[in-house]
Amino acid sequence: MQQAQSPANTRPVRWGVISAANIGAKAVSPAIQASRNGILAAVGSRDPRHAADLYAFSPTTRIYGSYQDILDDEEIEAVYIPLPNSLHAEWTIKALEAGKHVLCEKPLAVTEEEAREMVEAAQANDRLLMEAFMYRFHPQIEWTLERVQAGEIGQVRLVRASFAFDIRGRVENIRIQPELAGGSLMDVGCYTVNLCRAVYGQPPVSVAARVHVEKFGGVDMAMNAILDFGEGRYGLIDSSFELPMRQSVEIIGDEGSITIPVPFTPRNMEGIVFAMKNGQMNERKFPMVDQYQIEVEHFADCIRNGQEPVRSLSETLENMATIEAIYESAGHDWPIL
Repeated sequence: MQQAQSPANTRPVRWGVISAANIGAKAVSPAIQASRNGILAAVGSRDPRHAADLYAFSPTTRIYGSYQDILDDEEIEAVYIPLPNSLHAEWTIKALEAGKHVLCEKPLAVTEEEAREMVEAAQANDRLLMEAFMYRFHPQIEWTLERVQAGEIGQVRLVRASFAFDIRGRVENIRIQPELAGGSLMDVGCYTVNLCRAVYGQPPVSVAARVHVEKFGGVDMAMNAILDFGEGRYGLIDSSFELPMRQSVEIIGDEGSITIPVPFTPRNMEGIVFAMKNGQMNERKFPMVDQYQIEVEHFADCIRNGQEPVRSLSETLENMATIEAIYESAGHDWPIL
C-alpha cells in the first residue's frame, strides 16, 4: 500500500494526548515521539502527577490538569484519544469543533449513531478523523490483504479470527465496566470484525451470534459470531476475557489459505505469515516494526498533504453497524449506559 510521504522540510505535526491511559502512555505516545513527522507536545490528565510520572520519558511534553486544556492549546494540531469507549464521541466531537484533527482509539464509538455524529463533526469542521486500528498498518497485514485482493488463494470462502485474554481477576479494569461501554467484543472482538470486513471488502449481509454475560447488566465476557458475507462466504469470529492470551487469523480461499499466528499485536517480535497453496507451505517473515509509529506517521502525513487517511470512515461506520448487529443477534441489551 502506498503511504503518503511528507517533504523533508515540512514542519512536524504537534500532538496532544487526552488522558494518561496505558495504551497512550506506553504505546502511542512513544510512537509519536519517535515519529519522523510528529512532536508529542502535551498530555491532558485528571491526575497530572500520575501523568508526569508516566511521561518522564518525554521531559519536554507539557502536562495539563484537564482534557479541555489540550483543546485550548492553539499550538496543538492533532489529538489522540485513548479514553474509555463511552467518552470517545464526546471528546472527539469537542476536539473536532476546537479545530483539531483526531486519531481516536477503536472502536470509534459505542453505537453506529454516535459514530455518524463524529463523522459529521469532522466534515463540518473540515478536520481529519481516523479510528486507530494500528494493526492494519503492519506490513504482515498489508502483504496479506494484497495477496488476497490479487486472488492468489482464489476466492475467499472463510475467515477465522480470534482474540482473547484473561482479565477475570481484574474487577476494576475499565474493559469490564458497563458504564464505560466495555466488553470483549468492543475491546478485542472489534479487531476480528475489522479484519473480516477488510478481507471481503464489504460488511456482512447478516450475522448470528451468542455472548456470555456473567451477571445482569454486565458486559459480554465472551463472544462468538458467524458473519455471512453472501455467496457462500463467511467469517467465524470470537473474543473473550476468560481465556489465555491468544490471537490468530486464518483466511481460506478455494485455491489456498493464509494464516497469521499473531495478527493484531505483534509487538517486539517479527511478523510471520504462512501461505498454503498446491500442497506447499511457504513462510514469509517481516522485520519487527512499530505499527503504532507507522499509524501516527501516516495520519500526520495526511494532515500535512491534505489527504484522506487510508482507513476510511465508511469502513468504520460499517464495522460499527456490524458490532451492533452482533449484540442484537445475541439478545444483548446494548449499549448499557
